[in-house]
Amino acid sequence: PIVWGGAPAIFDMRHGTTPMGAVETAMIDAAYAQVGQSLGLPTHAYLGASDAKLVDAQAGLESGVTAVIGALAGINMISGAGMLDFLACHSVEKLVIDAEAIAMAQRLLAGMQPRTDTLATGLVAGVGFDGAFLKHKLTRQLFRQEQLLPSAVIDRGSIRAWQATGGEDAFARARRRAAQLAATYARPALDPAQEAALRQMMARLAAEAGMARLPALGAE
Repeated sequence: PIVWGGAPAIFDMRHGTTPMGAVETAMIDAAYAQVGQSLGLPTHAYLGASDAKLVDAQAGLESGVTAVIGALAGINMISGAGMLDFLACHSVEKLVIDAEAIAMAQRLLAGMQPRTDTLATGLVAGVGFDGAFLKHKLTRQLFRQEQLLPSAVIDRGSIRAWQATGGEDAFARARRRAAQLAATYARPALDPAQEAALRQMMARLAAEAGMARLPALGAE
C-alpha cells in the first residue's frame, strides 16, 4: 500500500527555519493532498503542530488553524498533534488540547443537518415569539447530537465558576486530563492469532532485509 504525503514546509527567510505551524505550510499540504486524491491514494500530512516552544497561545493558534485546514482539505491521516518546536518535541498536555481541536474540526466537517426534525419547524410555530425552547423535550433530544460537548479541558463556565474551582488555565486542565486518561487506560485486546500472524510477518520482512531479528520482537 502507498500513502501520499510527507512533511513539506516553507522556509522562514528571517530565521532560516522551516515552520510547520505556518499557514503556508498547511496550504502546501492541502495542495499536494489534491494531487494524491486525484490519483486515488490515501493522503497524509503533518498538521496540528506548532513551532512554539511552550504550550501557549501560539501553540493553540497554529495547531487549531492547521488542523482545520487539513480537515477541510480532506487529508486522510494527519500527524502533528502534541508536537512543538518544528516537530522536535512532544507535549502530552498539548496532545490533550489538540484532541479538542480535532473534535471541533470533525464537528465542522459534519456540518448542519437541515432535516425537518433538527430544524424543528413545528416547534418554532408552537413556541411562537416567546422563545422558550429549553423546556421542550425535542430540545433535550437534539442538543447532544447537534452540539459538540468538549471535555473539561475547554472552559465554558462563568468566571465565577472558574474562580471557585481554582482559576486553572488550559494547560493545567490538560495536565489533569492527561493524568486521568493515563490512569484509566486499558490496552485494546488483540486476538492472539492476529498477534502471532503480525509477529511472523514482521520477522519475515526483517529477514528479507537482512536483519536476524527485530528488537521489539524479542528473541523471535
